[in-house]
Amino acid sequence: MHSRIVVWAASVLVLPFGASAQSAFEVASVKPNITGKSGWSITYTADSLRATNATLAALIQSAYGILLEDRLAGGPSWVRTTRFDVNAKAGQAQPREQLRRMAQRLLENRFGVVLTRERREQEVYALRLARADGRTGPDLHRAPDDCIRSQADRPIPQSSTGAAPTTHGRCTTIPVLATGLSRTLRVAVVDQTGLQGWWDFALAFTELAADASPGQTSLPTVFVALEEQLGLKLERNTRGSVEYFIIAAAHTPTEN
Repeated sequence: MHSRIVVWAASVLVLPFGASAQSAFEVASVKPNITGKSGWSITYTADSLRATNATLAALIQSAYGILLEDRLAGGPSWVRTTRFDVNAKAGQAQPREQLRRMAQRLLENRFGVVLTRERREQEVYALRLARADGRTGPDLHRAPDDCIRSQADRPIPQSSTGAAPTTHGRCTTIPVLATGLSRTLRVAVVDQTGLQGWWDFALAFTELAADASPGQTSLPTVFVALEEQLGLKLERNTRGSVEYFIIAAAHTPTEN
């Protein structure tokens, strides 16, 4: 059981009516997990964070939205091997981004985590418009400007192919789509489409490797699906600036 942190929703802080943003969890428990199991999970609910058998590296990735493991460097070796159970509770429901900020504060207070950031030039995929006229595909649509407020009541986008979408986004941005593609492909994807504002999309593609044998699935690869369904394309051999997170300090957690 491995955690999958998929970030297709826009990172916008919108508080529910009557709610107030907290700076820290009201109660939090951090305990070593000595079961020896390999499976782990990190789950956020409306007012809590629960992690089971997770390393500190995984907790940092979750709290800071670091989608790829190799984008987190540094720190003592135990941050990637020692396992912990974390249960933290807020006083009331909070937006997901606020819960992540509270998780960051918890890691700072209990593990002494200090992160630095640096940008490195490297080869990336460039996400660009596939059509010379700038038109998008049949499954990429502009969302209304007020879509954040009505997101919960809006239907999940469906693919025009008739297949169930492998992934979808409601009221999201193209840079967030690029971030999700980075996780799917395990390589940095940089948005160079020039598309601004809010978007809905549905994308149906095979999760098999791009060089999978023909006939294994009726769905296209993510490269073909992007062009046919969203009117976008991924181009390789592009240089871009990629952000890395460096663990400058960390210590074993304080007692509960």
